[in-house]
Amino acid sequence: MTVAYEPPRDLASKLGRRLTQWRAARPATLRFAQPMLSVCFDDFPASAALNGARILEARGARGTFFAAAGLAEQDGPCGRNFSAADLLRLAKVGHEIACHTYAHKDCARSETYEVLKDIAANRDALALMGASAPNTLAYPYGETTTALKNALPPRFSCARGVLPGLNIGRTDLAQLRAYPLFGVNAMDRAQASLKRAARMNAWMIAFTHDVETTPSLYGTSCNDLEAFLSAAQTMGFEIAPMNEVLGQRLP
Repeated sequence: MTVAYEPPRDLASKLGRRLTQWRAARPATLRFAQPMLSVCFDDFPASAALNGARILEARGARGTFFAAAGLAEQDGPCGRNFSAADLLRLAKVGHEIACHTYAHKDCARSETYEVLKDIAANRDALALMGASAPNTLAYPYGETTTALKNALPPRFSCARGVLPGLNIGRTDLAQLRAYPLFGVNAMDRAQASLKRAARMNAWMIAFTHDVETTPSLYGTSCNDLEAFLSAAQTMGFEIAPMNEVLGQRLP
């Protein structure tokens, strides 16, 4: 099994992440008429294109699939990755195909110009696979810098990190907050966050990788994803891709 890269977890790196989150590059005030949920699949494994999409579609919902074209059809820590056929099928039925850079490198450990070139390479590679130009970005591993946030091309309506939190009120569209659906007690935290978001009419973003009966360390089981979506719909959430949620914010 391929070993997954892990960003540095020392104190200086943790402080840097917090400072980057606090320095808003695209400040906005978000309000919604009802609670909103976006479910994201990072990298993304073929199982997400199959099982994740199927589970969403059964509930009349759609998701956001962050594609790193350099990983396409390769085996990774979460299994076999997506193909061009997966991209086309997902887009055809209304899922969002979004940008996750080409080489999936740690953006906080790379020069800003190099990251921007990698983002452009991803856009071009996805276009060759038949996908439309993405307008939503997720930083690989959730890692970014203030310089990169400030330099994001205008065509990206928003970008997503991995620091937890709900997106409501004063928000940075260059580093939206999100909750993992994998890891120790992650589903319990996600369910608790759903309840808070429902009370506040907030936008909750959740992310995972593979979706399997027995998932990887970075994935979510089919049963857990089903239960999470069921709870969200019971609480009155609209479940939609990130680009569609942004279009529904109140003035």
